[in-house]
Amino acid sequence: MSGGVGLPAPKALLKSFSVEDVDEVVKSKLPEGARITSTNAHGASFWTQTARLDVVLSDGTETALLKMTLAKACSKEVTLSRASQEAKLNTRIEYESARLLHSFSPNGLPKPVAFGTYASDPDSHFYLCAFIDMALRIPDPAKFCAVLAEMHQNSIGHSPEGKYGFHVSTYQGNMPQNNSWTDTWEEYYIRGLKDFIKQEQAVHGRSDELEELLVPFFEKVVPRLLRPLEWGERKIKPCLLHGDIWYGNIAERTGADKPIMFDPAAFWAHNECGLKSFLLIASFWVDRKSS
Repeated sequence: MSGGVGLPAPKALLKSFSVEDVDEVVKSKLPEGARITSTNAHGASFWTQTARLDVVLSDGTETALLKMTLAKACSKEVTLSRASQEAKLNTRIEYESARLLHSFSPNGLPKPVAFGTYASDPDSHFYLCAFIDMALRIPDPAKFCAVLAEMHQNSIGHSPEGKYGFHVSTYQGNMPQNNSWTDTWEEYYIRGLKDFIKQEQAVHGRSDELEELLVPFFEKVVPRLLRPLEWGERKIKPCLLHGDIWYGNIAERTGADKPIMFDPAAFWAHNECGLKSFLLIASFWVDRKSS
């Protein structure tokens, strides 16, 4: 993220490479008859290596794709095998999320093309999408919210059997999210929050005070707030959320002043669920307006 947001910028992780260096599996994912004419390391990312592939289609049309390769970040706690498995899952999450979101908001996200694993390195995985030149800055709030609202509105009524969840497990940051289908928003919300609390306790240990508070919270507070939303004839209509809206995953199209989103971790939920992550973005909008 470049100037003005006041937070660390992502780093460029990929060095220059040639057309010959493009893996055969990546080439096989291109449209039939397409060929790569040039390659360039492009931009920067918090968690991937990114490159632009210039492509000529079989009819002579020139286009460009963005290739993201997940780096094999390993440590004493994370083995190469586990890192590779997580990277492979993340490329599928990116593709499946973007595929559905793009169908409801064609201008809101780059069109996904494919995902896969390198033939030359089975521990490295990639995601391909349409290349969009971006100015990495916080977009205009009114324009961004309009795109987001359109995406939510267009997706209403398309959740499988009106359920909450997603057909792929996703992540909130580095925390796995259980997206198994549920019939009610209350059920999905409680299960997800309990899962996050368990993961937090696994890292920082249990708290007797928190344990005492959680019992009435889950048995009384949440049901009293959420259950009436689906009483009687009342019905929440799940919409498809981006799932990871923050300053690092939104930008503007270069020269167009139009917002764009990327790196989704989608799931079907109450439309207001995704607003919690707006707090950080909103602070930038407020600062910009007051400056």
